[in-house]
Amino acid sequence: MKDVLLDIRELVKYYPVKGGVFRRTVANVKAVDGVDLQIRKGECLGLVGESGCGKTTMGKTILKLHGATSGRIYYDQHPDKIREVEQMLHSENASKRHEALSRLPEMDIVHMRGRAVRRLRQKVNIVFQDPSNSLNPRMLVKDIVAEPLVAQKLIKSRDVEAKVLDLLGVVGMGEGHLKRYPHEFSGGQRQRLAIARALATNPNFILMDEPTSALDVSVQAQILNLLKKLQSEFQLTYLFVTHHLLVVKYMANRIAVMYLGKLVELSDTKELFEKPLHPYTKALLSAIPIPDPDTGRERIILTGDVPNPVDPPAACRFHPRCEHARDVCREKEPKLEEAAPDHIVACHRWREI
Repeated sequence: MKDVLLDIRELVKYYPVKGGVFRRTVANVKAVDGVDLQIRKGECLGLVGESGCGKTTMGKTILKLHGATSGRIYYDQHPDKIREVEQMLHSENASKRHEALSRLPEMDIVHMRGRAVRRLRQKVNIVFQDPSNSLNPRMLVKDIVAEPLVAQKLIKSRDVEAKVLDLLGVVGMGEGHLKRYPHEFSGGQRQRLAIARALATNPNFILMDEPTSALDVSVQAQILNLLKKLQSEFQLTYLFVTHHLLVVKYMANRIAVMYLGKLVELSDTKELFEKPLHPYTKALLSAIPIPDPDTGRERIILTGDVPNPVDPPAACRFHPRCEHARDVCREKEPKLEEAAPDHIVACHRWREI
């Protein structure tokens, strides 16, 4: 597909667990475990799941804030080039595999180093969950917003203040806010400053890491409308990480559902809400509150707790909590398969339920 901005292949991120006198690695926390995903140019892809399922870790690994254990993340590459490199990587010919590895630092975020990473930082950015922690309390607003521009040496000193004013205007703030500190603002205003800083280098991809979860409901609506407006105005691509399904329904073109480091379902937003296929997705959707006490809807209560990511269940990771689990679910890991155009699911029994 020519419109793919990020093509993620077999992405793995493990965190080592140290033990013993010599602090050797005795186990691994499998935060992200073999994810394949494509993020298209100009879309907002929602990433949902329970706390601890690996959503934020995956997003930060894509941005190279966390180093991946293995896998490839092709950034803005032609599909023919990706196909060629993938074929060489899986070839039995050692010289072809070596050639593919030599080309990866130019194409793949996981293998990028040095100047390539610095260039990448101009094109990808992040808005963190809590602006109170992501904004330096000792810096003035004008310095906070200008920091990416100065660090990347993208602007001359005499032009900094004018550029910062432009960015503040984009997010609904003005000159009166330039020489104030973050603690002087409300939560919504601080998140607007964080968004302005994320836009400073003119990126084309932004990770939204639960950007409204720390805000009041009325302020959430303002920030979400601002994000939609900015996406349209600057042709931005979003990965929107959240646990709030109604927020992602409003924001996202497509939704990916994660469970314990694995992608279990991916679909257009409308179809996912109207016809979810994975039992975990159905349980998540059934938890959405309906503002009508007379509406009778079956609430799916999952039994047990989320398994330990250090020692996840064999085969299907959801089977200990799934009412539809059978022997095959305990013996064989389900693969993502196409259920309908642009709708994939990983479940042995989705056709029956």
